[in-house]
Amino acid sequence: MDSSSFNLVNHLLFPTPGSSYQADSFDKELIWLPKSLDGADVNSEDSVPCLFLPSHSARFFMIYLHSNAEDLGRCHNFCQLLCNQFQVHVLAVEYPGYGLCPGGQATEESVIENARLAFRFLTQVLMFPQEDIIIIGRSIGCGPALCLAAENRVYGLVLICPFLSVRELVRTHLGPLAELIDERFPNKDRVTEISAALLLVHGKKDNVVPWTHGQALYHACPSRKRLVTPAEMSHNSSLHQDPAYFVLPMLSFFGLPDYNFDELRIPPWVYGRNTSPTQEESADDKEDSEGRNSVDGAGLPQRPAPARLQGPGIGPGSFLPKPSGSHRARPHLNTKSREETAIAAVDKFFAAQEASLEVGDPLVSWPMRGQQDAFEEEVEDIDVRLPGSDSEDCRENEPPQPPDDAGFFK
Repeated sequence: MDSSSFNLVNHLLFPTPGSSYQADSFDKELIWLPKSLDGADVNSEDSVPCLFLPSHSARFFMIYLHSNAEDLGRCHNFCQLLCNQFQVHVLAVEYPGYGLCPGGQATEESVIENARLAFRFLTQVLMFPQEDIIIIGRSIGCGPALCLAAENRVYGLVLICPFLSVRELVRTHLGPLAELIDERFPNKDRVTEISAALLLVHGKKDNVVPWTHGQALYHACPSRKRLVTPAEMSHNSSLHQDPAYFVLPMLSFFGLPDYNFDELRIPPWVYGRNTSPTQEESADDKEDSEGRNSVDGAGLPQRPAPARLQGPGIGPGSFLPKPSGSHRARPHLNTKSREETAIAAVDKFFAAQEASLEVGDPLVSWPMRGQQDAFEEEVEDIDVRLPGSDSEDCRENEPPQPPDDAGFFK
């Protein structure tokens, strides 16, 4: 295969829209990761921009790998939704040639390398446990997402509008001409190597990647899994226009949220290339800002004290003082039943929706619990139900388990 053909396929896979953001577009949210993960190299030409959204006392970290029509600016609203509604830390990764990311035309290898860099930043610099990381990929982002999940033992994997492979996608539209291109993103092979719980969301009105690709990946996956196929969802539908598309399946399948009271230690050098004011502070300033900013002067949003618990099964007036001398301490959750836990989580979502910050596209009114039948989608013999149902969406017919007395999810 000659180089011109190779580049043509890459241009089709990664059309590289014009940048929707600048270095100072996201105050204290845009960070830069040098390939060496050494603070001395943060101003090097190969540093990768990422969107970092922290959440107070969150247990989980979500890595978001966007579609080929997005960059960090275009996916900012969705990442804000993830952070606010699920109470998780979020790190969105930029692709070469997209936004402010250097590297020229994106390729399969370069996109995967940026995703691996972000994963190493979480586990080696922030020292975040990989078993508390959830990877989310959308469209072309499902390729690097599956690669990370196959290489690491993460907590969960979410694939939105996934494809079996580039060759199989071309075969869907062009038939035997698919044999003329080299294979890229062999997702159908990598899905057999994952151990994480897998949630697939694929709309039946997707005319770019047929929903049968998601169905085939579901059947090939050996781990606990669920497939959701909303009847009215297309390839580019907003995932927060209807809670049945994404929010409720996430709450039902993963049982979010949970808590970790160890503060993230963000090194100040990750903000080094931003044109906005730096986060460097004097020693006296750091003492004055203790309790308001993150350690090492990263200047994260103000943190309330004591920590307010807002998760499923926690009453609206519940408070728990920050523990001292304990590592990754978690409160005991009230888990009288799995159904009550899920209902409490949905109620918290409704309450947070009313009080949430404006994140872009207006969110529609959500259905009440009595209308939950509206989001139960037919997927062969699989029903999307709240925990406590008899659905057969999990491996060996085992529904997701509630947290144990120590607050851990099985």
